[in-house]
Amino acid sequence: MSEEQVDQDNFIQVWLVREDPSPVYTTFQHVPLAENEDARRIVFVPLARTVFIYHNDPEEYRRNLETLGYSEAAEEIDQRPSDPNTRKGNFGEILASEYLRQCQGYTIPIYRLRYSSNPESSMKGDDVLAFKFGEPDGQSREILVVEAKVRARFASRIVQEAYNQLGNGPRPQPTSLVFVANTLRREGRSDEAGLVLEFLNRFSLQQPTQRHMIFIVTGNKPRTPFRCIQERETIIDNLIACDVCISDLDNFVNTLFDYEVEVNGT
Repeated sequence: MSEEQVDQDNFIQVWLVREDPSPVYTTFQHVPLAENEDARRIVFVPLARTVFIYHNDPEEYRRNLETLGYSEAAEEIDQRPSDPNTRKGNFGEILASEYLRQCQGYTIPIYRLRYSSNPESSMKGDDVLAFKFGEPDGQSREILVVEAKVRARFASRIVQEAYNQLGNGPRPQPTSLVFVANTLRREGRSDEAGLVLEFLNRFSLQQPTQRHMIFIVTGNKPRTPFRCIQERETIIDNLIACDVCISDLDNFVNTLFDYEVEVNGT
């Protein structure tokens, strides 16, 4: 794929390469991803734009900037956080979402991070809800719940923490599904809202497949990142464990969030 062909719908396919799963993990699906560092330069701009769009509605951002009338206002109305830890957490959610959307055929109906009441803090609720809406009769529906963790250096406790969060109470959280549906309605997408709410219908003849994912991003590459899960006596159903190492992680994330994105008309 040429550099000109790389855009916001395919950059993950260029940048992250799926490696062979470890034979050590036998009780869940292991999905190791490796960064193609030669592609980092090529994917940087579409990735930075994606980070911006996950936090800001470009049209709303443009209108607000035009109303205020001065370029210095951009920093004030931009919803991207400046807190380094919040940035890393949001980056993990975005990366997991885009991997599922671009590479696994899932739908991510809303940009959840746009609706944070405090952009400098992590949002509550399920990190990522990914859907396959399936057939009109309800067949082939899937919902995948993701817990994403991002750390400069790996520690097994973050895997254990993510696993415990997936196993703590019903997943997806009903409030998370209602939040997605209500947001879709406000955006004038009532048909999609109905499809999302149908995942709460326990009386449907065709119940959806539910999957769970732990998505770990670290600045170093651990040998056996999910050993603590393999050693458990019982495992959450349909668990996928994904890990990716990104070199110079902290600087890379900060550079992405600081990138000045051009919005048409501004």
